[in-house]
Amino acid sequence: YRETPLRCQDFDLRLTEAVPKPNPHLQEGWFYSNLSRGQAEDYLLRIPRDGAFLIRQREGEVDSFAITFRGDGKVKHCRIQKDGNVYVLGTTTEFESLVELVNYFKKKPLYRKIKLRYPVTPELVSRFSQNENCSDLYSAKMYVEPNEIAPSPPQNTVKALYGYQARRADELSFTKGALIHNVTKDADGWWKGDYGGKLQKFFPANYVEEVSNNAQQETRAQQDMEDNPLGELCKGTVDISKCHIQKMMSGKNGKPIVLTLNNTELDDMEFDLAPSSLEEMYEWYQFAWDITQREKSKQYNRKQEMKQQEQVEKKEEVAMEMSDLVVYCQPRSKEKDRFESYSHKEVRSFVENKIPGKSRTKDFLQYNRKSLSRIYPKGQRVESSNYDPYPMWAVGCHMVALNFQTADKYTQLNSALFSLNGSTGYVLQPEFMRQDSYNPYQEKKKVKYRIQIKVIAARHLPKPGRSITSPFVEVELCGHTEEKFKTSVDHDNGLKPVWKVPAEPVEFTVYEPELTFLRFVVNEEDMFSDPNFLAQATFPVKGLRSGYRSVPLKNGYSENLELASLLIHINIQPAEKAEEELYSSSNQLRRKVEQSNTFVYDTHSNLQRSTLPRTSEKQSGKEKKINNSKFYS
Repeated sequence: YRETPLRCQDFDLRLTEAVPKPNPHLQEGWFYSNLSRGQAEDYLLRIPRDGAFLIRQREGEVDSFAITFRGDGKVKHCRIQKDGNVYVLGTTTEFESLVELVNYFKKKPLYRKIKLRYPVTPELVSRFSQNENCSDLYSAKMYVEPNEIAPSPPQNTVKALYGYQARRADELSFTKGALIHNVTKDADGWWKGDYGGKLQKFFPANYVEEVSNNAQQETRAQQDMEDNPLGELCKGTVDISKCHIQKMMSGKNGKPIVLTLNNTELDDMEFDLAPSSLEEMYEWYQFAWDITQREKSKQYNRKQEMKQQEQVEKKEEVAMEMSDLVVYCQPRSKEKDRFESYSHKEVRSFVENKIPGKSRTKDFLQYNRKSLSRIYPKGQRVESSNYDPYPMWAVGCHMVALNFQTADKYTQLNSALFSLNGSTGYVLQPEFMRQDSYNPYQEKKKVKYRIQIKVIAARHLPKPGRSITSPFVEVELCGHTEEKFKTSVDHDNGLKPVWKVPAEPVEFTVYEPELTFLRFVVNEEDMFSDPNFLAQATFPVKGLRSGYRSVPLKNGYSENLELASLLIHINIQPAEKAEEELYSSSNQLRRKVEQSNTFVYDTHSNLQRSTLPRTSEKQSGKEKKINNSKFYS
């Protein structure tokens, strides 16, 4: 309609210029239209919190912006390019406005686990003092002083007498009775305070009144009263189960019938009830008596159970709570490091960093042949991280406890190991671990298998955010030795990526197939060139087969991802067979060289006897054909 007129009954017109789209980010406190990169870093230097952020317009570029934020103790910058009516973060993540971008990354991580939490406004910058050491900006600090994280703001609190609706972006909206904290009293009848998630916004001073500490306590008491079903009719509560009941038939304080409740914990505390009739008194007495008797019965039963428990614990030398958890085994804590004598009925528990050392490996292996051992994480793992279970499995430990709330490599190895035996949760200990010659720390071992792997393609990879995935695959062999291979990055193709290089497959050597795992990890490369986990698949080498395989992918908790899979080619060959083929080919080559040397100077004889090697070649070709038919049958 810019070229052809739009015809209506009353007019004809052509479309000329589009109405400019409003820019809501211009009204936000976190947006700066004239701020350099160095000034942005200086602002974030004053606010030592991960998740602090601002968006600035880049110098000299109208349609280019940058988001500056703090993450892992460092300052990060990321470019935002305006392409038409959309804002593009990185290369593929599109948003209709900068406000939508900020709201999205307040809920989703922008960098690793960092979300946008604290908008860096000029008011917030002025509240925080300048750090003296600028190197703190780029140094990763695990512990900081409390006043670095949150300087103590003024603790004044006011209560709203009337409701107020904000007319500007820097004002507070609140209802009648709302409590506004951290109030700063300014001139001109406008104060600043925190309410409803907004920090240090203006509100009219004549709409509020100051609240003292006593008033705050009254406010809490009022809230408790509102939660009571009796409301204002309730003047207090009495725990009848802790009282002793007395009937005052002679009356008290001018009342003919009085029922007295004496608090057993507070001797001088009495509560008098004056029923209007004798029937009502007996009804009150019956209810109170039933309550006190039930409480006394509970206390008596509790004391009897405690006595029985103490007798059993003295006899068995074990707590009843712990004894109830034991089904077949008896835990042993005393002298658990001594392996001279042990029983098949006992189990010994060790912290991950206090298992027997290398000097006692042989004794520990002997113990694990007939008795049970359990390993559990140390108490310092407050973040629920995990340790490597492979060294514990290698010395024969039966139960290796992990923090399964954490999805990492070690829980995935555990799931792979116990996927054997029909996923019943029990796996037979390998036969070689029960041999006297077994040493888990032996450096030179015999190669059992050689595995050649080529990653070809993938499909339906999960999409964690709004951007298009740029995946790559890491293939890792976990066992006595660890080997790793990484493919190239297939940019902007998470639906059906294909990896054409390298042309040659990657080869891994396997020493102990019973305790070796093959792990595929699919990562994506984000806008910061950091890898982000997408999917994984971990398998014990013992259960692998050669050929073209579609590998089903799982998430970090080893749960299936629908339709997500890898296409690979894997070739597994025993090392002895490969050596035999190598030796046979070298012998054939040596015989052929000897035959050629025999006839090299005798041309006439060579011509007459040239049929002999051809016959042998035909015969060897038949033998190879027979062998191949046996291999594929």
